[in-house]
Parts: sequence; structure tokens; C-alpha cells
Amino acid sequence: MYGPVLLLLTAKVVKNFSANVSLALGASPIMSEAPLDYPALANLPSPHSVVLNLGTLTPDLFIAYHAALFEYNKAGWPVILDPVAAGATKFRAEATAECLEKGYCDVIKGNLGEIMAVAGWKGGKSRGVDSIDTGSLDDRCRLASYLAQRESNDILQ
Repeated sequence: MYGPVLLLLTAKVVKNFSANVSLALGASPIMSEAPLDYPALANLPSPHSVVLNLGTLTPDLFIAYHAALFEYNKAGWPVILDPVAAGATKFRAEATAECLEKGYCDVIKGNLGEIMAVAGWKGGKSRGVDSIDTGSLDDRCRLASYLAQRESNDILQ
């Protein structure tokens, strides 16, 4: 039996690592940045998902991200959003907000600063992939619950 197909729209600096980890876990990674691929990929019969990592985001790549989000939402496959440095610049904040407005993301993966920025909480800033380190565990749980409820996601209790 074959593992899931993963469309990885991920940062250039981690593409090789992401592909190798996916393979080691039994998945079949695809690193296409060509929107013309997405309708066919989203309609493959085997289980799969797409990862939208905003690490090395460009305006052209953002068009590809929208196309992948649309096709995978339409097909009903999971979408994982990694809003890298979401609060660091206006472009990244707007790109993240636009992803959440234009489609549904099953998982939003990020560090504390990124998740605070996505939720619009005060102090939601990051300089890059590093995170701010503030707030209690209770505060972090409230943040996760708030964002999950706002985005209609399930959260583990």
C-alpha cells in the first residue's frame, strides 16, 4: 500500500529536508509550484494533502498558493497552513489573512508569535522563524481555542 501524496509548497531552504522526511514516513512528496498541476493532483484517488508554507513567499508563489488552496478545498483534502513570520511584515500578514479568507485551512501550524499575529492578538509579532516567548500555558491554550473556533477548526482538548 502506498502512503499519502503530499503537495509541499514550502520554503526553498527546507524543500530537500521536507521531501526526505516525507519519504522516510512513507509519503510521496510533490514539490510543484505550477498551478496547472493542482487540479489533477487534488483529484488523485489516494489520500493526500497540501502544505502551504509562507517561508519564501513571493507574489508569484502566492498565486500558486491560492490555486492549490482552491483545488484542495474543492476536492475535500486537508490543507495545512504554515504562516511563517506572519506578523513580521505587512505583506506576510496580508498574505496569511487572504489565505484564511479565500479558503479553509484544516491545520494552522506556527510558533507563538505567528499564531498571535494570525489571531490578531496584541503582541503578535515575529522577526522571522523565531518566536516571542511570552504568555502562560493558559494564555496559549486560550489563543489556540480562540483561533480554532474563529476558523471553525477542531482542537484537541
